[in-house]
Amino acid sequence: MVTIIAYFALAGFGWLALFQIALALGTPWGNMAWGGTHRVLPPALRVGSMIVALLSVFGVAVALQVGDIAQMSLPQVVLRPALGAFAVLFAMSFVANALSSSRAERRQGIPLTLVLTISCGLLFFLV
Repeated sequence: MVTIIAYFALAGFGWLALFQIALALGTPWGNMAWGGTHRVLPPALRVGSMIVALLSVFGVAVALQVGDIAQMSLPQVVLRPALGAFAVLFAMSFVANALSSSRAERRQGIPLTLVLTISCGLLFFLV
């Protein structure tokens, strides 16, 4: 069961990392993130997207190790707190996406943050 849930987390973190890298590189998808007010993100939000991408890569490593899919050599003591922090972060992101005035952001962000909130939350309680 843990491995299956970890694959859902991997899919979410992978999508988020690739999406945020694309935003940081200047793709015109800004209407799907950061409040949806920019077509192409300004420099400060591009930096924010790169930080989110790096956190997502860390999330990939956590999910790989927790799901026993690959050994990432992360200390065991880091895994559960990281999953809890991710669950809370993505729950807050879910609310922010749901309240966004950007339809595109809601359509992309709500399912993504829902998958990440549930999978990280379940993994938190199962590991």
